[in-house]
Amino acid sequence: MKLVNDNLERKAYLRVKDMILKKQLLPGHKIVQDKLAEDLGISRTPLRSALQMLEAEYLLESLPTKGVVVKKFTDREIVEIYDCRIALEGTAIRLFTTRSNPSKLRKLFEPFLPGDWTTIDNQAYRKADSQFHDYIISKCGNEFLRKLFHQGNLLVCINLIGLVRPPHETLPEHMEIIAAIEKKDADLAEKLAKEHLDISKQLILQKMKSNE
Repeated sequence: MKLVNDNLERKAYLRVKDMILKKQLLPGHKIVQDKLAEDLGISRTPLRSALQMLEAEYLLESLPTKGVVVKKFTDREIVEIYDCRIALEGTAIRLFTTRSNPSKLRKLFEPFLPGDWTTIDNQAYRKADSQFHDYIISKCGNEFLRKLFHQGNLLVCINLIGLVRPPHETLPEHMEIIAAIEKKDADLAEKLAKEHLDISKQLILQKMKSNE
């Protein structure tokens, strides 16, 4: 019986997570457990366990007046996410530069080059951006760093937040990072990567100050 429940919990966890990532459940959306359980064809017990797992991963949150809702990140939380990314990705890019083949990185952005960067499809670019950062983390050669990054769902959280800056701003930065990696210049690659992330972080901080 426990094995069956475990399988149902896993199914519910994966399905609800996929719905969140595909924006079928938007930030702030209230989870109506009876309806969702019915839609998934399971009881509320395994669904409840799945929702608890997703809450532990910062994809859902429990609010006193609304119940369980899809996590909506505050500006302060976004800044904290960027602080973590700057530390972890800076190290990851340094390691990646000395150990891995960067050819896939350039291929990710080839569909957007050359051309009018102001007319880039945001959805396609966001996918390439996500794959760029995920590939570097996955191939940096430090398994503990990779687990820290993924267990904290940092890239997932960033994907849910969306693009902080438009592609015509960040694409040149990505290409500069890739060029530094291709030259095996770990110092420059790390510096450019941290600057790339910090610019977005500073925009959020400016927004916070203007709202005070």
